[in-house]
Amino acid sequence: HEQLHAPDFGVRVLKRPRLYLPAAIAAAALAGWGVLSPAAPAAERTTPGTGEAEEYGGLPEGPGREEVFYNCQACHSLAIVKQQGLNRDSWDESLVMMVEEREMDPLDPEDRKLILDYLTTHYGRDSSKRRRKIR
Repeated sequence: HEQLHAPDFGVRVLKRPRLYLPAAIAAAALAGWGVLSPAAPAAERTTPGTGEAEEYGGLPEGPGREEVFYNCQACHSLAIVKQQGLNRDSWDESLVMMVEEREMDPLDPEDRKLILDYLTTHYGRDSSKRRRKIR
């Protein structure tokens, strides 16, 4: 009589799952804050036939939009970018942190300036006031 065994898919059963619960809760909280967010879904990257702004994830037109789109959404959702409202120094610190701690490739100086100018103009601390005046 031959005994059948389930295939081993490399899944380990933790003997003490309660030890890992705090780490799992922390990871879930960070994911909720966008720190561990996955790359943007394909639908957010481009939506054919919906207009130029939508093709760039809803980013407003301006110098640096393409650089922001391709560099930022490569690692996370553009929604994270849009909700920040940082000043130029804080945007710059964010770029430094992403290179040093999140393995982002360093930007060449020209692209870095374009990205900082764009983010400060459209998603800076005072950008919502500027957009209200324009509309």
